[in-house]
Amino acid sequence: MYEKFFGLDELPFDGLPDNRFYFVGNCQHQALELLTSNLSRNGSICILSGPSGSGKTTLVRMLIRSLPKRMRIIAIDDPRLDPHMLLATILRASGVVATSFESIAELTLKLRKLLERSVQSGIVTTVICDEAQGLSDEVIEQIRLISNIEGELGKMINFLLVGQEDLIENIQKPMHKMFWGRVKAFATIRALKRDEVHSYVNFRMQMAGCHDPVFTTRAINILYKGTKGLPRIINSVADRALCIAFNAQKKHVSGHTIKKAIEVVRHDRSLFVVGVKTFFKEVSLAIFAKIPLLVLGALISALVFSAAYVYLPHKLDSQSLQALVNKDATVQDNYNKALNAMLPGRTAKNREVALFNASVKESLFKSDAIDTLVKVWGYRRQDGAKSTCNDFDGLNLTCITVQKDLNFVKTVDRPVVLSLRNDDLVPFYAVLIGLNKLEASLIMGNKLWKVKRSYLNHVYDGEFTYISQKLKKGDKFEDKVTAKNYVNALNSIGSFTEYKVPEIKNKKDLKESFENYLKQSDDEDLDAIIVDKALAKGPKLEKQ
Repeated sequence: MYEKFFGLDELPFDGLPDNRFYFVGNCQHQALELLTSNLSRNGSICILSGPSGSGKTTLVRMLIRSLPKRMRIIAIDDPRLDPHMLLATILRASGVVATSFESIAELTLKLRKLLERSVQSGIVTTVICDEAQGLSDEVIEQIRLISNIEGELGKMINFLLVGQEDLIENIQKPMHKMFWGRVKAFATIRALKRDEVHSYVNFRMQMAGCHDPVFTTRAINILYKGTKGLPRIINSVADRALCIAFNAQKKHVSGHTIKKAIEVVRHDRSLFVVGVKTFFKEVSLAIFAKIPLLVLGALISALVFSAAYVYLPHKLDSQSLQALVNKDATVQDNYNKALNAMLPGRTAKNREVALFNASVKESLFKSDAIDTLVKVWGYRRQDGAKSTCNDFDGLNLTCITVQKDLNFVKTVDRPVVLSLRNDDLVPFYAVLIGLNKLEASLIMGNKLWKVKRSYLNHVYDGEFTYISQKLKKGDKFEDKVTAKNYVNALNSIGSFTEYKVPEIKNKKDLKESFENYLKQSDDEDLDAIIVDKALAKGPKLEKQ
């Protein structure tokens, strides 16, 4: 389809269950942690709710992968069952014969024996009921009774009910008061916010192989409004929008293209017309239903006004009131202080924070940060296009990606592209050009920022990329480096290796020492640092 046109390796929005494309926002992360901690032990009833299309089923797949290996998962996808069928389904899924001729008491006894054997073997049994908003009251009560089954080690089975918001209303009924008290965790998935939709689309495009922005900001805004932030609808609309852009041979998806895609996916209905009709319909129904209350309220208001007019003085000393307001300067001062605190940009501190957050939102693509890093080295493409690591093919330079802690950056001693993640778990990238114990210097977009080291430790995602020198094909190490630079390079990694630096008098000693080091070393990252520092060219990390 459109993969080659947009530089994609695969379809980014096909909606197939692929864990690589699962976007873990702040809401999803909290739900996953809460459910994992509660379902990893026996005796838990948990609820996962959210609107249709918000990603509940995908989250459950991720949850199953994060649960302990010795876990028996029983999935029930159809809620249209009765208490007898519920027991029989759990038993059959566990490999136990259960017939329709057996009573609920007999099936419960079989289930107890099964759970006792499972607990003795260290197996945790978890039943996951999807579309649980459709469960009958009798089945919900049966789930409570099953969860009451106890052995010598306590309760022996978990339940996870997954459904839409109606599920919460169902279990809040007075008849389910005891069930409500047994629920250990309530997890909720909300629709994505506007910023999360932007991050979601960019994340899936990058995972599919496209590292340049394709969807414009206006397109993202219209996509958010037209889909209400629901991932399932976002996938359908975004996929259709890419098809429309491909057919028109346009490299970017505009707001107009998104509108066309929404009309196709939403059955050619005008969202504006539907919204206006729905609004007037709801307003009319609300007014019609509340006419008696409005009339009663008007009568009460008239009576109160009449009584106040008769029994209270209806002339105020306007001059005295105006003088009182003018004298109260404290009110105005407090108002100005509150306004300065709430509105970004009214004070220097708030303005700087607002600009920094704006820079973070503009630094979502690693390709932009790599282009900046190349410019720090003093290179740029002659055609004005964005530089990439592939542009170093004719030079003795290469890009190296390292997954180590932030302190290792000092050992590399080069400007690096840091992979970062904010409090909403949205990834962004920055070029680090200076670092010490207290603060760091970052380039995001076209701005230079100084941030506290503690902030950098908080948002660092465990990976960085730097540009390193390398030997060209046919170059000899001993001909390209000096003994002094080589010894300095070895000393800089002394805390990571036990190799002792020998005395080097000539090129032969230099060659033998380097070959002996490579035989002893088992860390390719350190090997690259040795070569890079021994060649001793290019920008270094500022110590500030």
